[in-house]
Amino acid sequence: MARKEIFDLIDSLYPCYAIGEHQGECTESYIVLKFDNQMQSMNNSQCGWQFVHVFLYVPLSDITLLDDMLKIIQPALRKNLEPTGDITPELIDDEKKAYFRRIKYKIPKEVM
Repeated sequence: MARKEIFDLIDSLYPCYAIGEHQGECTESYIVLKFDNQMQSMNNSQCGWQFVHVFLYVPLSDITLLDDMLKIIQPALRKNLEPTGDITPELIDDEKKAYFRRIKYKIPKEVM
């Protein structure tokens, strides 16, 4: 799945930004994507995985919105991305005045 396809999929559910793109405080739920390193498959030097971090942000006024976001975003992403099982607990971003969580996924990728 291409980067643009992932953005388009998520953007149909919540506003979606690249890392560093969202400005200001969190006034509504949104998602930030960070594309991380690629890793070769152990049995194939041509194919491997790219890791994608999905950050879920909600205003500090209601932490339960994070649970609602998880219920919506996880099934949508599982159709195209493989979960790694790496999900952080709720954290606070003081600068954004938001609660957030990170979910890590991987996608098959040709290693360059």
